[in-house]
Amino acid sequence: MFRPLAWTKTLAVGFSSVLAITLVPVLMVLFIRGRLRPESQNPISRFTQFLYLPVLRLCLRHRKTTLLINLVFLLVTFPLTLKIGSQFMPPLFEGSSLYMPTALPGISIAQASQLLQEQDRIIRTFPEVESVFGSIGRSDSATDNAPLDMYDTTIMLKPRGQWPPGMTYEKLIQEID
Repeated sequence: MFRPLAWTKTLAVGFSSVLAITLVPVLMVLFIRGRLRPESQNPISRFTQFLYLPVLRLCLRHRKTTLLINLVFLLVTFPLTLKIGSQFMPPLFEGSSLYMPTALPGISIAQASQLLQEQDRIIRTFPEVESVFGSIGRSDSATDNAPLDMYDTTIMLKPRGQWPPGMTYEKLIQEID
């Protein structure tokens, strides 16, 4: 899920950096000739310098303290990286769940269809479930190359206010499994 996003972001940042170094200076010479005001006349620049320069001077005056504070922040955040896991994806509850069990390889279409119907019937018995839609089979799309023995079941859940007391999403998923 994240690999295409990571490649897209990386390539976009890389190519924009190349354009910023090569094309932007040429376009600036062509289109902004003589229209730039000095930095001291720009009110936004003056305001940001008003905020930034005192902090910069303080950090340069106390270099060792600045480095020590940054090192402490780095050390404090290091244990947090151990809790992220292999993927960083915040838990989401969107009112639905995708259940994707697999059957034995080489299952026939008739057996797969029968198992899917039985699975959907069992999942519908949970009081938290509003509807279930399962599909099986191979798509002609290159983006979905699931084999015949993999089921795609979308479970639409009722609002949490209609769930039995004490039931959580995690408990429900454990029970369905």
